[in-house]
Amino acid sequence: MNLQQLKVFVHVVNLQKLYLVAEKLNITQPTVTFHLNKLQEDAGMALFHTKTYHVIKLTEAGRSLYHYAKQIVALDDEMRRTLENYKETATECLRIGSTHTPATYILPDLLFEFRQAHHIYLSLDVKPATQVIEKIKLYDLDLGVISHTGPDDPDLIYEPLMKDDLVIIFHPKHILATKPTIEPHDLQSLPLIAHEEGSSSRAIINQWALEHDVQFTEIMQVSGSEALKSMVRQNMGIAMLSQASIIQDLIKGEIMACPIPNWSPIRTIYAVRHRNKLLTPWLQLFWNLLVDRFSSQINQ
Repeated sequence: MNLQQLKVFVHVVNLQKLYLVAEKLNITQPTVTFHLNKLQEDAGMALFHTKTYHVIKLTEAGRSLYHYAKQIVALDDEMRRTLENYKETATECLRIGSTHTPATYILPDLLFEFRQAHHIYLSLDVKPATQVIEKIKLYDLDLGVISHTGPDDPDLIYEPLMKDDLVIIFHPKHILATKPTIEPHDLQSLPLIAHEEGSSSRAIINQWALEHDVQFTEIMQVSGSEALKSMVRQNMGIAMLSQASIIQDLIKGEIMACPIPNWSPIRTIYAVRHRNKLLTPWLQLFWNLLVDRFSSQINQ
């Protein structure tokens, strides 16, 4: 089996239609069929349950081959991109993936600083953590900055940057601002500006309230961290937000924050990259910038 056969195979599994694969690879549909037949012949076993490929359903052997083939194809793409970057006509680019919180509140200043120091094209792809990780594993991204609860993928290197758990935020003139410490019962019946139904933050806040027998007085439901903070700045009530999302607000003194009592830490913001990814000078520089900037915060 050769690389072209594996490319056709991977695209067939991903796209599920032979004509789409033909368009993607700029070949004819009979050529797609030829490569699939030759691949199965070289493998010495059936990789699909059907011979006509009208329905793309892999056998157990086919699923095993797909696991390795998609990595081989991704590595080939990565190799070609890397070589292109060494050509004088190629545009150097650092491809970064990020979840919403670091993309909004952490990376803008760092990206500006990096771009000022190094004239390199930057790409920022904002996606959920699972999608960022998948793109890194397929070498579609050079690195990621993500909020995560417990990373354990052996193919990836994770560097903790800062804690990203929820904290209570309130107006500087709120009654909580006068308390040196806050217990769960201090939050009983306080007006709460809540996250929208279905959000992960709301789910863990509801679970915490249930475990500590706290009943809030929900006065408003808000979608989006910035809108939620705006309500708190008007002293309409308290809210619970990610630590990373309120850094600038705390510096400006527009809001105050305190830990949620009896809270078990859940999330951390990590820098992440593939263990086998070629460490280019630009990737090394940006990785070092992230680690140096935040390494002192993770143990606070």
